[in-house]
Amino acid sequence: MVTKGNVLVVDDEINLCRILGAKLAKSGYSVVAVHDGLQAVEKVRESNFDVVLLDLILPKMDGLTALAEIRSMRSALPVIVMTACENAEALAQAKTYGVQGYVNKPFDLDNLVSMVADTSLADVSVRRGRLPAATVLFGKNQPVSLDIQSGSNSAIYSAKVYDKDDRTLSLALGQDDIEIPPHTTVRCGLSAVDAYYSFTTHVLKTTRNPELVVILDKPGVIYRMQRRAYARRLMRIPAAYARSAQMLEKEAGKAETRDVSLGGVSLVVPEEMTPGDILHIELRPKTPKDKIKAVAHIMRSRRNDEGEGYLLGCRLTEADEALRKLLDR
Repeated sequence: MVTKGNVLVVDDEINLCRILGAKLAKSGYSVVAVHDGLQAVEKVRESNFDVVLLDLILPKMDGLTALAEIRSMRSALPVIVMTACENAEALAQAKTYGVQGYVNKPFDLDNLVSMVADTSLADVSVRRGRLPAATVLFGKNQPVSLDIQSGSNSAIYSAKVYDKDDRTLSLALGQDDIEIPPHTTVRCGLSAVDAYYSFTTHVLKTTRNPELVVILDKPGVIYRMQRRAYARRLMRIPAAYARSAQMLEKEAGKAETRDVSLGGVSLVVPEEMTPGDILHIELRPKTPKDKIKAVAHIMRSRRNDEGEGYLLGCRLTEADEALRKLLDR
């Protein structure tokens, strides 16, 4: 049987290892579990793993020491730290070893399996990169896309970080004509200097101060995406863009692609755009009637080195099937 990958689980909680191992195995992974840092180092020395799930508080050899030993042997091996440790110094030290993510206990098993899937599929060249010390998440006024996934207001909205504390994250929306009840499930995305981050959580409450502020439960799992799952083709195609589907039909701006894939597109536009914003896009490879529609999150924006305008790096969240046909030509 072909597996999705080999996962090493390192935790001194034997029952947790059993539960996590069963969940990963059910999802198609081959799992090995060990319960101290020394065993973890030996297993990495003996075998090839695609991902390591590593607790920081371990017997015989602590997680940080084990992580340093693992990095000395396998510099590109993805490691996800899972811990209840509140020691900021220890987490900062783990960060210097280029871990792919952090999971705070207790965590959601489904989210962790998704994180393992994202990490194990990452490009090897990306795995060698480290999380820059300058990466700051949830800074004041940082743009965030807020995807409301249930209720009558299901849609994607542009928001900004309003406030945060140890347990909550508050986002300010640019509109106040919507109702978001407590317990609503939301997915958030934000762009940092180094990568795109996303997480799923739920609404605790909303306030108006005077703008609409959505107060979220702070996530236990944050996904870091710095890979291209699909090869991009260099293609210059006329395009149109707007901030909503309705505007795309009436007041679209003119743009042109630089490269295109099933997962993203580079787009030259005349105006500066904000990372984290959402764009509705139409690619027009032949005529205005030959349209390929897509929805994208802006991940990067900079001046166009080739001439006027700005170059956007966008991640596609929706796209017509016609895009696949275009890339298959």
